[in-house]
Amino acid sequence: MASVETVPDKLYFRIGEVSRIVGVKPYVLRYWEKEFAAIKPEKSNSKQRLYRRQDVLLFCQIRRLLHDERFTIEGCRKKIAAPEPAKTAEESKSDCLAYLKSEILAVRNMIQKNKNGT
Repeated sequence: MASVETVPDKLYFRIGEVSRIVGVKPYVLRYWEKEFAAIKPEKSNSKQRLYRRQDVLLFCQIRRLLHDERFTIEGCRKKIAAPEPAKTAEESKSDCLAYLKSEILAVRNMIQKNKNGT
């Protein structure tokens, strides 16, 4: 199954591509289209389904919830519809500090390399 990083950065995907990326058969994708209102593919002139990247990511999330976490279709719908819980102020601060620390260490390493190289 694909992660956010492995989904190509394209405008549109055909059903065969999405099937390979998500790891399910095309008929499963067509079924999920009917069950999840958020997925509305466009149609090409030849009537082929064209999915956007956000649809592919949603399919990946649906597959993870249904197959890995054993949600029902209804439970999956609720989980997708529910917004992610907001981080507390403490969590946000610790994330920010961890990021700043990593950036400072990277700058320090670059300075040390330049000192040793010259």
